[in-house]
Amino acid sequence: MDAKHVGRLISTPLTLLILVGLLVAGAIWGYKAVTAAVPVAPPPSCVPQPMTDLATSAVTVNVLNGGDIRGLANSVSEQLKAGGFMVATVGNTEERVLGTVIVGAVADDPEVQLVAAWFTNPEIRADGRPNHTVDVLLGNEYDTTAGMNPTPPASIQVPSGEVCLPGSTASATPTPTAG
Repeated sequence: MDAKHVGRLISTPLTLLILVGLLVAGAIWGYKAVTAAVPVAPPPSCVPQPMTDLATSAVTVNVLNGGDIRGLANSVSEQLKAGGFMVATVGNTEERVLGTVIVGAVADDPEVQLVAAWFTNPEIRADGRPNHTVDVLLGNEYDTTAGMNPTPPASIQVPSGEVCLPGSTASATPTPTAG
Protein backbone atom coordinates (compact mmCIF):
# COMPACT_ATOMS: atom_id res chain seq x y z
CA MET A 1 0.00 0.00 0.00
CA ASP A 2 1.33 3.35 -0.97
CA ALA A 3 0.94 6.69 0.84
CA LYS A 4 -1.85 7.91 -1.48
CA HIS A 5 -3.95 4.88 -0.78
CA VAL A 6 -3.42 5.18 3.00
CA GLY A 7 -4.27 8.89 2.83
CA ARG A 8 -7.58 8.14 1.12
CA LEU A 9 -8.42 5.40 3.62
CA ILE A 10 -7.89 7.79 6.53
CA SER A 11 -9.34 11.01 5.02
CA THR A 12 -12.75 9.58 4.11
CA PRO A 13 -13.67 8.33 7.63
CA LEU A 14 -12.07 11.42 9.19
CA THR A 15 -14.18 13.73 6.98
CA LEU A 16 -17.28 11.70 7.79
CA LEU A 17 -16.48 11.90 11.52
CA ILE A 18 -16.07 15.70 11.35
CA LEU A 19 -19.36 16.07 9.46
CA VAL A 20 -21.20 13.86 11.97
CA GLY A 21 -19.71 15.95 14.80
CA LEU A 22 -20.95 19.17 13.17
CA LEU A 23 -24.38 17.61 12.66
CA VAL A 24 -24.59 16.56 16.34
CA ALA A 25 -23.41 19.99 17.53
CA GLY A 26 -26.03 21.67 15.31
CA ALA A 27 -28.76 19.36 16.60
CA ILE A 28 -27.83 20.11 20.23
CA TRP A 29 -27.77 23.86 19.58
CA GLY A 30 -31.13 23.66 17.76
CA TYR A 31 -32.73 21.64 20.56
CA LYS A 32 -31.55 24.13 23.19
CA ALA A 33 -32.83 27.05 21.10
CA VAL A 34 -36.26 25.45 20.62
CA THR A 35 -36.71 24.41 24.27
CA ALA A 36 -35.35 27.63 25.83
CA ALA A 37 -37.79 29.75 27.83
CA VAL A 38 -39.42 32.57 25.95
CA PRO A 39 -37.94 35.88 27.14
CA VAL A 40 -40.35 37.83 29.32
CA ALA A 41 -41.15 41.31 28.12
CA PRO A 42 -40.13 44.05 30.56
CA PRO A 43 -42.98 45.43 32.64
CA PRO A 44 -44.73 48.37 31.03
CA SER A 45 -43.55 51.72 32.23
CA CYS A 46 -45.95 54.17 33.78
CA VAL A 47 -47.78 56.97 32.03
CA PRO A 48 -47.87 60.36 33.80
CA GLN A 49 -51.48 61.42 34.39
CA PRO A 50 -52.51 64.90 35.53
CA MET A 51 -54.87 64.61 38.51
CA THR A 52 -55.50 66.19 41.86
CA ASP A 53 -57.14 63.13 43.46
CA LEU A 54 -56.16 59.52 42.86
CA ALA A 55 -59.12 57.12 43.10
CA THR A 56 -58.84 53.42 43.91
CA SER A 57 -60.14 52.62 40.41
CA ALA A 58 -56.87 53.93 38.92
CA VAL A 59 -54.57 51.78 41.09
CA THR A 60 -53.40 48.30 40.10
CA VAL A 61 -52.68 45.98 43.02
CA ASN A 62 -51.08 42.52 43.33
CA VAL A 63 -52.14 40.66 46.49
CA LEU A 64 -49.66 37.99 47.56
CA ASN A 65 -49.69 35.56 50.46
CA GLY A 66 -46.34 35.56 52.27
CA GLY A 67 -47.45 33.19 55.02
CA ASP A 68 -49.25 29.91 55.61
CA ILE A 69 -52.87 31.08 55.89
CA ARG A 70 -54.71 29.53 52.94
CA GLY A 71 -57.01 31.86 51.03
CA LEU A 72 -55.78 35.01 52.77
CA ALA A 73 -54.63 36.75 49.57
CA ASN A 74 -57.91 35.88 47.85
CA SER A 75 -60.00 37.18 50.75
CA VAL A 76 -58.11 40.48 50.91
CA SER A 77 -58.14 40.86 47.12
CA GLU A 78 -61.94 40.57 47.13
CA GLN A 79 -62.16 43.37 49.70
CA LEU A 80 -59.82 45.54 47.59
CA LYS A 81 -61.84 44.81 44.42
CA ALA A 82 -65.02 45.77 46.27
CA GLY A 83 -63.29 49.06 47.14
CA GLY A 84 -62.59 49.75 43.46
CA PHE A 85 -58.95 48.66 43.11
CA MET A 86 -57.88 46.78 39.99
CA VAL A 87 -56.41 43.50 41.22
CA ALA A 88 -53.97 42.13 38.65
CA THR A 89 -52.50 39.16 40.53
CA VAL A 90 -53.60 37.05 43.48
CA GLY A 91 -51.19 34.36 44.62
CA ASN A 92 -48.22 33.49 46.77
CA THR A 93 -44.81 35.06 47.18
CA GLU A 94 -41.55 33.36 48.05
CA GLU A 95 -40.83 36.16 50.52
CA ARG A 96 -42.00 35.32 54.04
CA VAL A 97 -43.55 38.28 55.85
CA LEU A 98 -45.21 38.56 59.26
CA GLY A 99 -47.93 41.21 58.96
CA THR A 100 -48.81 43.47 56.04
CA VAL A 101 -46.16 44.85 53.70
CA ILE A 102 -47.01 47.35 50.95
CA VAL A 103 -44.42 47.52 48.14
CA GLY A 104 -44.40 50.16 45.41
CA ALA A 105 -42.10 52.28 43.30
CA VAL A 106 -41.55 55.00 45.93
CA ALA A 107 -42.94 54.91 49.47
CA ASP A 108 -44.41 58.43 49.18
CA ASP A 109 -46.13 57.85 45.81
CA PRO A 110 -49.89 58.47 45.97
CA GLU A 111 -50.80 54.95 44.79
CA VAL A 112 -48.66 53.41 47.55
CA GLN A 113 -50.12 55.73 50.19
CA LEU A 114 -53.69 55.02 49.03
CA VAL A 115 -53.22 51.25 49.26
CA ALA A 116 -51.44 51.58 52.62
CA ALA A 117 -54.36 53.64 53.97
CA TRP A 118 -56.57 50.56 53.52
CA PHE A 119 -54.56 48.57 56.09
CA THR A 120 -53.83 48.88 59.80
CA ASN A 121 -50.14 49.63 60.47
CA PRO A 122 -48.61 48.25 57.28
CA GLU A 123 -44.89 48.25 56.59
CA ILE A 124 -44.20 50.29 53.44
CA ARG A 125 -41.29 49.50 51.12
CA ALA A 126 -40.01 51.01 47.89
CA ASP A 127 -38.40 48.96 45.14
CA GLY A 128 -38.23 51.46 42.26
CA ARG A 129 -40.51 49.44 39.96
CA PRO A 130 -41.13 51.25 36.69
CA ASN A 131 -44.81 50.30 36.25
CA HIS A 132 -46.15 51.79 39.52
CA THR A 133 -48.28 48.81 40.48
CA VAL A 134 -48.52 48.13 44.21
CA ASP A 135 -47.94 44.77 45.92
CA VAL A 136 -49.71 43.81 49.13
CA LEU A 137 -47.82 41.04 50.95
CA LEU A 138 -49.74 39.31 53.74
CA GLY A 139 -48.12 37.21 56.46
CA ASN A 140 -49.17 34.90 59.27
CA GLU A 141 -49.59 37.79 61.73
CA TYR A 142 -52.13 39.57 59.51
CA ASP A 143 -55.21 40.12 61.66
CA THR A 144 -58.22 38.97 59.61
CA THR A 145 -60.59 40.95 61.84
CA ALA A 146 -58.59 44.17 62.26
CA GLY A 147 -55.99 44.07 59.48
CA MET A 148 -57.92 46.43 57.23
CA ASN A 149 -58.94 50.00 57.98
CA PRO A 150 -62.69 49.99 58.80
CA THR A 151 -63.15 53.32 56.96
CA PRO A 152 -60.64 53.31 54.09
CA PRO A 153 -60.43 56.26 51.72
CA ALA A 154 -61.81 55.95 48.18
CA SER A 155 -59.22 58.45 46.96
CA ILE A 156 -56.19 60.42 48.05
CA GLN A 157 -54.95 63.89 47.16
CA VAL A 158 -52.06 64.14 44.73
CA PRO A 159 -49.93 67.07 45.95
CA SER A 160 -47.84 67.26 42.78
CA GLY A 161 -50.91 67.30 40.51
CA GLU A 162 -49.55 64.36 38.53
CA VAL A 163 -49.35 60.63 39.17
CA CYS A 164 -47.61 57.96 37.14
CA LEU A 165 -49.88 54.96 36.47
CA PRO A 166 -49.42 51.76 34.46
CA GLY A 167 -50.20 52.52 30.80
CA SER A 168 -52.98 49.96 30.50
CA THR A 169 -54.79 51.18 33.63
CA ALA A 170 -54.59 54.93 33.27
CA SER A 171 -58.19 55.12 32.08
CA ALA A 172 -59.47 51.64 32.84
CA THR A 173 -62.39 50.72 35.05
CA PRO A 174 -62.04 48.59 38.17
CA THR A 175 -62.19 44.81 38.06
CA PRO A 176 -65.78 43.71 38.66
CA THR A 177 -66.49 41.83 41.87
CA ALA A 178 -67.67 38.24 41.67
CA GLY A 179 -70.99 37.26 43.19
